[in-house]
Amino acid sequence: MLTKKIIFKSAMITSLFFLMTITVNGTVHGADEKKEKTTPITISTVKSQTILITEESVGRIEARFAPLISAEETGLIIDIFTETGRYVMAGDLLAQIDNQAYRLAEDARKAEVQRLKSLIANQKKTVKRYQNLLTKKSIPQDRMDTADVQLAALKDQLDAAKAGLADSTRRKGKTQCIAPISGWIEKRFVTTGDFVSMGKPLFQITSDKKLRIVLPFPESVASKFKKGQKVLLNTPTTPDIPVESTISKIRPSVNVGNRAVEVIVEIDNPGSWRPGASANGTVIIDTKPESMMVPDKSVIRRPAGEVVYIIDQHIAKERVVTTGVRIGDFLEIIDGVRKGEVIAVFGAGYLTNNARVNVQEKNE
Repeated sequence: MLTKKIIFKSAMITSLFFLMTITVNGTVHGADEKKEKTTPITISTVKSQTILITEESVGRIEARFAPLISAEETGLIIDIFTETGRYVMAGDLLAQIDNQAYRLAEDARKAEVQRLKSLIANQKKTVKRYQNLLTKKSIPQDRMDTADVQLAALKDQLDAAKAGLADSTRRKGKTQCIAPISGWIEKRFVTTGDFVSMGKPLFQITSDKKLRIVLPFPESVASKFKKGQKVLLNTPTTPDIPVESTISKIRPSVNVGNRAVEVIVEIDNPGSWRPGASANGTVIIDTKPESMMVPDKSVIRRPAGEVVYIIDQHIAKERVVTTGVRIGDFLEIIDGVRKGEVIAVFGAGYLTNNARVNVQEKNE
């Protein structure tokens, strides 16, 4: 009886040991079988696209036209019709210089012109009468000649008087300070009662219709720029109004203050851009069509160089690549991959050649 009990317990222990060897994490395996290890990753597809090689800068907006309005005649400022910050139209009267002396001179020249016109009209009648008398041989030829000379002299005097009248009218007009363009009164340099001489600044007008964008770049990249390159612009004051234009000119000298080369872009105001505001500019230096792009996290540095892992049938194949430019979170692959190939992204750093992977999701 004792021998039977010992044999029965030994059989039970053997059975339990066998069950433990074939049950691991709820999966039944053979006694010598092991579960194969996999690495969780996300994947992405190699895409072909055109990429832009650019240089970026923060510059300033300037008015292309900001004329300084100066006095064209000497005199006393008797009235001012605008203020700083006011918008004026081309042709608006800004200020008036005392023009009494010019008005008197103009009146005198008008009277002189009228007097000469009357004398000429009378002399013409005399010449006509002398011509009739000359045909009848009632007067000598020299008397006719004298009448003709007197008429010609009066005409010459009238021409001189008209020129004098035009000059007086012009000088009287110069006593009015007129806006040459439409724009904002940026500065006012005089007030009523000031005596101004010819050439003294009175106002500065800034036009916001035509703008100049000045973009500074480090002198080390100066050789990359040339006239006509495309430029993408925006300003923080109105970020929803982008502008596309081209380089108008490149200033020939380097700014001694900041050692920068200045790129100039001239544009028409797209709406509410204002001189003095900042502007963001992106100059497109070159375009590279059909470039292979991959997420930057998919490129791993190994002793062999920079590599990516091509995923095929849940197997990671290590491939050495040559990288190019970085665009945001993506890298250009110059050599080493083909369009449409599937590569590991997150988790790629834990892979080795021929490692098995478990794809968690696909990154687009």
